[in-house]
Amino acid sequence: MDWKFVLLVAGGGAIGSFLRAFLGFICRIWLPWPTLLINIIGAFLIGICLKHWEQNGENELFRAFWIIGICGGFTTFSTFGVDALNFLKSAQWMNASLYIGLNVFGTLLSIILGFRFYSLINP
Repeated sequence: MDWKFVLLVAGGGAIGSFLRAFLGFICRIWLPWPTLLINIIGAFLIGICLKHWEQNGENELFRAFWIIGICGGFTTFSTFGVDALNFLKSAQWMNASLYIGLNVFGTLLSIILGFRFYSLINP
């Protein structure tokens, strides 16, 4: 790992974290559901980036900035965990189940949709 890789991860992570905070701030009235939205959008973008990387043979610096940096900084597994725990602690079983299921399966589906979307716009 060289210094370019590290700087691209850090720069992309700063951008992704800023975008997550900004979107979370805009949608704060719906807490904790913005985390779900952020994770699904981020997963969709990861799907697009992975398909682009796969099809175009991009180097590791592309992955460092876009996938690890921006998308990794934007999505948030830890906040998802805290939100799910809060639902469980307050005995909101239906909300907890819905929130966990939508995060897990929604992000997987979003990655697949991101792959397919990229394939549609770049045949």
